[in-house]
Amino acid sequence: MRILYITLEDLSLHKGSVTHVKEVVAGLRKRGHEVELIGRPWNSIAFSSLFLLISLFTKLSQYDVIYARDYHTVMIALIPRLIFRKKLVFEVNGIANEEQKLKRHSYLNRLLVFIIKKAEGLATKYSEKIISVTPRIATYLNKDFRCPLERVAVIGNGVDIKRFYPVSDQNLLGKWRDRWGIGKEDVVVVFVGNLARWQGIETFIESGFKLFTKNERLKFLIVGGGPLKENLMKKVSESQWKQQIIFTGMVDYEEIPFLINIGDVCVAPFISKRNQKTGVSPLKIFEYMACGKPVVASRIQGLEFIEEEGVGCLIEPEDVESLKKALNDLIKEPKERIRMGQKGSQIARENFSWESKTIEIEKVLKELA
Repeated sequence: MRILYITLEDLSLHKGSVTHVKEVVAGLRKRGHEVELIGRPWNSIAFSSLFLLISLFTKLSQYDVIYARDYHTVMIALIPRLIFRKKLVFEVNGIANEEQKLKRHSYLNRLLVFIIKKAEGLATKYSEKIISVTPRIATYLNKDFRCPLERVAVIGNGVDIKRFYPVSDQNLLGKWRDRWGIGKEDVVVVFVGNLARWQGIETFIESGFKLFTKNERLKFLIVGGGPLKENLMKKVSESQWKQQIIFTGMVDYEEIPFLINIGDVCVAPFISKRNQKTGVSPLKIFEYMACGKPVVASRIQGLEFIEEEGVGCLIEPEDVESLKKALNDLIKEPKERIRMGQKGSQIARENFSWESKTIEIEKVLKELA
C-alpha cells in the first residue's frame, strides 16, 4: 500500500509525539508499505500548512491513502483528498480543545477553543477511519461528534524494545551517573517528558521537597524541556534542595534509555483535568517498564494495569502526600523495586512493542484498500 503520512510535528525534536510518528512510519515500511512522511519544515505553522497543502496537490495522486496525524492536517487535506478521491485516516492522540483550555483564561482563548472543537468535529466527520490512542478519546468522538464507534480503532502507544531494555553494565551506568553528578549510593527517581502542566511535574517537585528532608542520598532526575521548564528551574534554584533536583533539558533520544536505567523508580504524575477526560497511553510509562523500572503514576483511565499487574503504584492525581508516600515506600524496598521492574519489562515486551501496534494500524489501513 502507498501511504502519505502528514503531520505538523517538528520531526527534528526529541519528544513522545515525534517518536510515535517515526515508529509508525518505520514499522509500516518494514512491513512492506511505501510510506512518505511529510513533517513541518519551518517554525511557522502558517507557512508549514501552506507547504503541506501544496505538497498534497503535487504528490497525492501517487498514493492510496492519507494518514493524518491530527485535526489540523486533516483540515488541510480535505479538499485535495476530495479532488484526488483518496481515503483519509485521522489519528487522534488528544483532545486539542481541552489542551487549549489549559493554556490561558481569556475571551480570545475561549473563541480559539470553540474554533478548534469545530475543526475537530469536521475532521472526525470527513475521515473514513479514525485511530484513537485511548478508549476515552473514542468515547468523546462518539458523544460530542456522533461518530459511530465502528469507525474508530483504539490503538495505544508502544515502545521500541530493541532500544529500551534493562542495562546491567554497572561501569556504563556509573559513567552516566557521574555525568549528572549522581553518586553510586544515591537513590534516583526519574521523570521523562514534556514539562507541561498536565504532566504533573509541579506535584513531583513538591513531593521531593518533603522527601529530601529525610534522605540526603535521594536525587530527582528530570529529563526534557517544555513551557514550565524555566519557572520550575527557578523554583528549585531558590530552594535548599537545588543540589538534589537535576534538570537535563532536552537530550538526544538515544540517551533516554540510559537516563531511565540509572534510575531506581520512574514517575508519571499526570493531573486529572485533561487526562481524566482523554485517558492516557503514555510512551514514557512503556519505556520505563521496558527498562525494568517500577512506575509510580496517577490513577487515570488507561493506567489501571500498573496496579493490576503489580508493576508499580497508582496515586491520586495532584496529591503531593500520596506521591511522597508511594515514592518513600519504594525507596525503602529495593527488592520490591526489582520485582516490579522485572515484571514490567516482561509485560512491555509481550504487550506494548511498536511492532504489535504497527500490525494493528496496518489492519485499519487494509480495510480502506
